[in-house]
Amino acid sequence: MVTSKLLAFFQHGFVLARSYKLNFAAKYFTTLVTVVFYLFLAELFRRMNVALPPGTDPLITDPLVTGPLTTDYFTFLLVGGAFSKYVEINMRTLPDTLREEMLVGTLEPLLSTATPTTLALLGPSLFILVEGTLLVTVQLVIGAFFGADFSRANWPAAVCLTGLMVGCLFCWGVISAAFTLRYKRQDPVNNIVGAITYVFSGVFFPVSMLPPAMQVISYLLPFTYGLQGLRGALLNGRGLIELGPDVAALLIFTAVLLPIALFSIRGATRYLKHSGALGHY
Repeated sequence: MVTSKLLAFFQHGFVLARSYKLNFAAKYFTTLVTVVFYLFLAELFRRMNVALPPGTDPLITDPLVTGPLTTDYFTFLLVGGAFSKYVEINMRTLPDTLREEMLVGTLEPLLSTATPTTLALLGPSLFILVEGTLLVTVQLVIGAFFGADFSRANWPAAVCLTGLMVGCLFCWGVISAAFTLRYKRQDPVNNIVGAITYVFSGVFFPVSMLPPAMQVISYLLPFTYGLQGLRGALLNGRGLIELGPDVAALLIFTAVLLPIALFSIRGATRYLKHSGALGHY
């Protein structure tokens, strides 16, 4: 029964996305353009002979640490940009989808069926989450075609790190979705967290280049550890044992955020059912 409902949610999301053909195609075109942007940005730095400070970041391949930036910086940018977009999808999909379902009036009838509440709330986002995984994969493949270096990549470790990171940040998405259900507005904190993540999590430059005071902010963000682990696996071929600190940090963040997420979504749903406000937006 659960499997059939998940397939129905996936089909619903696919049909809805396909109905907006221009938007559907634009996502993949944007993916290509973004990779080209990273390629030329890395080439600009190479031609300017820009060098990272000695010992800046152990996650960059050794020749980059003390020498000028080369095409490996393109790989550094590609991994950071691709997975930061993936994180944004996981954080924003749930609240945005729930808001849309509430606007069109489909959420209340769905919750009145025998479908479990959690599945009814999370199911409509299934296709977007799967599509996000596909977009990241496409971006990495296009990057490899343009010269991104994944020759030393430890793909099993990268997949495990991705799963841990997505699970951790999905909890934040559930909390944001609870805010949307309760107040019927988009969560303003989500935008703030997203902006901070881009600046302080090492998406475009190593965290160690930040002033020490700002590095404190970086290491309070789960995506910092997720991105460090992913770069360690994809650029340097590190395994899960070597990435133990990053794995442990993601597990700790998940252990903290998961109970908050469950409490928030259950509380928001209970409030809407008792108040009868679910059908009003």
